[in-house]
Amino acid sequence: MPTDHPTLLACLRWRPAAIGLACSLLWAAASAQTAPSLQPSSGPWDSGAGFHFDLGKKKALKTRQSLSGLACTLNAAQQRICLAAFDEGVEARFATLGKQALIPDAEPVRLRSEDGELDAEGAATDGQMVYITGSHSAKRNSCDSNPDSRHVLRFRLDPATGRALRNPNGSLVDYADTQNLWSVMQAQPGLQAYVGERKCLGSEGAGQNGVNIEGLALQNGRLYFGFRGPALDGAAGVLAVDADALFSGGEVHASLTPLALGPGRGIRDLVAVKTGFLVLAGPDDNDGHKKRSWTISWWDGLHSAATATPKLLATLDLSKVMPRACDKELKPEAITVLAETPKAYQVLVLSDGMCDGGPLAFTLPR
Repeated sequence: MPTDHPTLLACLRWRPAAIGLACSLLWAAASAQTAPSLQPSSGPWDSGAGFHFDLGKKKALKTRQSLSGLACTLNAAQQRICLAAFDEGVEARFATLGKQALIPDAEPVRLRSEDGELDAEGAATDGQMVYITGSHSAKRNSCDSNPDSRHVLRFRLDPATGRALRNPNGSLVDYADTQNLWSVMQAQPGLQAYVGERKCLGSEGAGQNGVNIEGLALQNGRLYFGFRGPALDGAAGVLAVDADALFSGGEVHASLTPLALGPGRGIRDLVAVKTGFLVLAGPDDNDGHKKRSWTISWWDGLHSAATATPKLLATLDLSKVMPRACDKELKPEAITVLAETPKAYQVLVLSDGMCDGGPLAFTLPR
């Protein structure tokens, strides 16, 4: 963000406790002066026959088009192995990222024994454990409560392969499933009004700005949950908790930081980098904001009770991405880092609505 923008600085001084809509508009205008509009450098990457799901043809295609989270690590052979989470069903898949190619594994990874819709929206890993979060939201069209989405899961990775470590009977090693995040959110003053039964998404019509988690990152033993909603006054929140305590029921030392992303945007994913996090942002839960552009910003990760303003790195220009025969729509919802240099981040962005995520590569100037 341009720190010498006089009007923006005046706004920040005038509203030190929170950046309202006017400040968010100024932030967007000021940032747009320096942040580039970037087209992908490559993609959609090839995924061969794609992810296979033992479902009917129509349901299998819908699931392939629902990739919504990605957690990647390097295995002992220095291959980049990623767990892909889907917001349809209860299964995940591993895949290898090669040279402009995503190579899916055939083996299913069942995340829960029940068949209820987990609505998996984010994944993160430190190379030892992998974490997946449900959206914790009400159903979009009916506003019905969805307790099946109120889960956070984790299990151990095999450092040699980068894939799930399994017991002799095939079960996941150190598998854990918690619903504790729901009560943690209910205890947060900035979230509690939006956590409850039948809390409709967005603010249009019957909307109550119900919580909707779409991003997840992990750094220094803490999980960072990014919210698509509520998105209020041009800002959306990141809730950080101690990972081990979340699963054990101990003190999670929760902190909620609102991020100024611009009007009509919420967090669509997060990924940890050496000096903080990259924040993928896009349209929030209001139908009227569907045409908001997608952006990637850098946030230092420091907690602030006041609204923090991440540095806008780029607006994504997706206008020339050509859909393939099996693609439905382009909605970026997952991001991973391919390389990090003093001058740039090389990232891969994957989309809900594209078969196998339709991976697109971008180089972001820092």
